[in-house]
Amino acid sequence: MSDDVEYHTYQQDDRKAIVRKNNKGFYVILSEHGLRVDKISCYDKSEQWAEDVAENYVLGILNP
Repeated sequence: MSDDVEYHTYQQDDRKAIVRKNNKGFYVILSEHGLRVDKISCYDKSEQWAEDVAENYVLGILNP
């Protein structure tokens, strides 16, 4: 059983970012056109930091 918990979902146009948390901390799953693009680990950062990563991705500011 996975300990991952979904906290927030951000979406704009074809971009989607999901903020999740596991026993290590927060991370963000990035996808575009329904395909996974990247996973950004924010383990040593706050929930707000992870939310900012997600928002910046869907707005097109972050382009991994």
